[in-house]
Amino acid sequence: MTVESIGAQGDGVVTGPDGRFYIPFAAPGDRLSITPGRKRGDGAEAAIDAVIEPSQDRITPACRHFETCGGCALQHIAASRIAAEKQTMLTQALARRGLKDAPVADTVTIPPGARRRVRFALHNGQAPAFGFRRRNSRFVMNMTECPVARPSIVALAPPLRALIANIPALGASAEISVTDCDSGLDVLLAPAKPSEPSYDERQALADFATRHDLARLSWDDGGGPEPIAARRAATARFGDATVALPAGAFLQPTAEGEAAIARLVVAGVEAAADQAKARADLFSGCGALSFPLSSGGPVHAFEGDAGMVDAIRRATRQDGSRSVTANCRDLARDPLTVAELNRFDAVVFDPPRAGAAAQSRELAISAVPTIIAVSCNPATLARDLRTLIEGGYRIESVTPIDQFAWSPHVEAVAVLRRP
Repeated sequence: MTVESIGAQGDGVVTGPDGRFYIPFAAPGDRLSITPGRKRGDGAEAAIDAVIEPSQDRITPACRHFETCGGCALQHIAASRIAAEKQTMLTQALARRGLKDAPVADTVTIPPGARRRVRFALHNGQAPAFGFRRRNSRFVMNMTECPVARPSIVALAPPLRALIANIPALGASAEISVTDCDSGLDVLLAPAKPSEPSYDERQALADFATRHDLARLSWDDGGGPEPIAARRAATARFGDATVALPAGAFLQPTAEGEAAIARLVVAGVEAAADQAKARADLFSGCGALSFPLSSGGPVHAFEGDAGMVDAIRRATRQDGSRSVTANCRDLARDPLTVAELNRFDAVVFDPPRAGAAAQSRELAISAVPTIIAVSCNPATLARDLRTLIEGGYRIESVTPIDQFAWSPHVEAVAVLRRP
């Protein structure tokens, strides 16, 4: 059987007389013999028995943990083929919503080694493990390398593993997030069950932060992040603004991907016939798009997380000339109304994976000339774009961005105009 394409979960897809099969670690163009497995969706899983003839796009994986670690699914496929497959994934998601004629650009690819935000898992059992979860499992595998992450994060893993082995308050399991901010590494320890570190543990954590020159080290047992060692602000540069990030705040996984998104968004707004002077940034996070957009006109940012709203306000106060106004609002439950939206010449929205169904319905009946949608989920993006199209909008462009190296995930930026 010959593999036709890559599915939404990163598996090779084969369609034959016996139905459709999803085959992990298969490359498009591979000729395989397979063993069918359990039913999945509209087909069944299958395992590779033998690669009869490898695809010309099959390459040697970059990491020794590939096929064991749950983080990567596509290391065995050439970068050019991954880019083409991700463009196809986006095109197919749009087509399933009746948008097969949407103009989808070539994929913008961010190379490996750029990921600045990583979440490690800790399991303290008879055989303690620190690293990433195994493929299709909750079990944790010890990580010794990761070509996806920035070298600064990978270098911290061994001393971090040694540290947390001596922090009993972390309990049987925990998640450890490491973000490489512009001002240094920001570490957040989150035990699975509520637990307070002792005085000695706090001292050990603070000493670790000093020894490894961390920007910040925090603890969150469910009640919100508490700084253990805040040696300097954990900052990110958005446009011309320097923003102090709250612990655990959302940040795009790569700075390069964030820059690509911002370029497309700003270009889409600036190309508007009326110059789009009044702008809204919905689901704004800490202002990654708000501040770049503010170079061409006043921006009203709307975000449901109060800590991230405060981060925008603090950054704005540092430079009184910046035209960004931050508003705390849960847009999933309380979307901007048509009357509120009609104040703006351009609206950008970048929601979580669940998308912006409620907000899209309001946008669809608004008079906003330009709408730009940013999404990390092609399925919910397609749903929201369908809503806007039914409201009279026209899709000008959709650009896939691959900033999730060797994973099946893809980001996208869609520009829409009201004729």
